[in-house]
Amino acid sequence: MTRHLFVVDPLGPIDITKDSSFALMCAAQARGHEVHACDTDGLSAVADQAFAHCRAVKVQRVQGQHVREDAPQTLHLGHFDVVWMRKDPPFDMQYIAATYVLDLAPPGTRVLSRPDSLRSWNEKTSLLRFPDCAPPSLLTRDMARIRRFQAEVGGSVVVKPLGYSGGTGIVALHPGDLNTRSLLEMSTRNGKEFVIVQQYLPAVVQGDKRVILIDGVARAGLLRIPPPDDLRGNIHIGATVQLAPLTAREQEICERIGPALREAGHVFVGIDLIGEKLTEINVTSPTGIQEIRELGGPDLAEELLDAAVC
Repeated sequence: MTRHLFVVDPLGPIDITKDSSFALMCAAQARGHEVHACDTDGLSAVADQAFAHCRAVKVQRVQGQHVREDAPQTLHLGHFDVVWMRKDPPFDMQYIAATYVLDLAPPGTRVLSRPDSLRSWNEKTSLLRFPDCAPPSLLTRDMARIRRFQAEVGGSVVVKPLGYSGGTGIVALHPGDLNTRSLLEMSTRNGKEFVIVQQYLPAVVQGDKRVILIDGVARAGLLRIPPPDDLRGNIHIGATVQLAPLTAREQEICERIGPALREAGHVFVGIDLIGEKLTEINVTSPTGIQEIRELGGPDLAEELLDAAVC
């Protein structure tokens, strides 16, 4: 019997129709696998031995009654065959410390994604590895440099903080916006924090495409159309979704980045594409697999389990 540990945020408040970790738990349980869960505060290490203070869980697709947890117990990470690091950002020092614990998982335990790759593949900046696939992009904390870059790319840019998910803190700056200086001060904390700045892509109003890659191979696309009053195509803020096949160029992008993702040990990745340009590479806790299945696409939870336990 395969034993899974999910390192996740508390399960009680989740929306079971959208949460990808919940879908993976359901699929694992349906196969007769053992499922445990903990938050990052349950991870610890003594010398070179790593442990999880966790609970065995049973799940069902009934919102509000969707999880039953056993009494907590502390188990060596070697107890598990697969550890799913699915904690949502912020990607801060506490997150990084959790990956240090996961580094100590014994050889027989597979950690997804690999802890060192979680640290080195920032979701906003990893696209800098693939400039031929992405819009013009700048990584800096220099506000004057951002203003110059804004002029160089035609006047409109998107500014993204590095450590958050779900569209938190993303702003668009357009020529003549009197809030530009203030927004840059807030985004960079007066030049103390790095941000990624990208050329604004007008195609965003038609939606951004989330593509799920499993072991470096594109498996399905989901077009997320932002609400009329928002820049962002995140589902939790009201974006509408529909299945979307990949264009030839989008498939080329997936084939370009897929081998690097696979080599880094990223089994479950959600990339974002706007106007056939790569804008993010999400490796911490990608979503979208439940919506893809509900819209008639493949059951990617099953495919991810196959990839995880192969």
